Amino acid sequence: MIFDKIWNFLVLCGPTAIPLTIVSIISLAVIIERAIFFLRYRDNSFRLIKKIELLVAQNDILAALNELKGERGPNAKLLAAALSHYKQDPERIREVLQAVGEDEIRKMEKNLPILDLAAMIAPLLGLLGTVLGIITSFNIMTGTLGMAATDQISGGIAAALISTAFGLIIAIPSAIFYSYFTNLVSAKAHEMNLSVIDIMDIITVRGEDDVQAYY
Repeated sequence: MIFDKIWNFLVLCGPTAIPLTIVSIISLAVIIERAIFFLRYRDNSFRLIKKIELLVAQNDILAALNELKGERGPNAKLLAAALSHYKQDPERIREVLQAVGEDEIRKMEKNLPILDLAAMIAPLLGLLGTVLGIITSFNIMTGTLGMAATDQISGGIAAALISTAFGLIIAIPSAIFYSYFTNLVSAKAHEMNLSVIDIMDIITVRGEDDVQAYY
């Protein structure tokens, strides 16, 4: 029964039903994929940094790296990169952290342009379907006179407007989630910038003698 209703809905959408359906599936897939990604891609920055700071203070770099192995968040990646270059000069460590941070931001932004495109193109496809539907309705009614023509044209236009509605149904949630994920990326990027300061303090606060003693 529900499949019949869906089929009738798609038929009323006209020739743009298939591309709109494809866009809706892609948009939904991206939203689900990004939601799962961000749910898994998080860490307790303060707790993690303090724990690593304690281990570094004890010159136990190997234990600090092992502590980071099970972490998925961006700050864990920054800490791991800094510890891996522990013996190098601070400027080199800062360059490594910048490269890792940019890579993590790219991971967070993955597929977001697709969501932005879906939010932009869906209403245009819907509008195109409506215009085509209206043109078809008037072509069919050419030569028909009286109340019958008015009723049939009104019915055709109402059906054609479903295409625009379908496009908006896709575009609105796509735009909302795109904005949400983009703001989330910005927040995490800001958090990483603050963490870099703490990480550099952890790495560079140790004297050269401590570093040599460890190695």
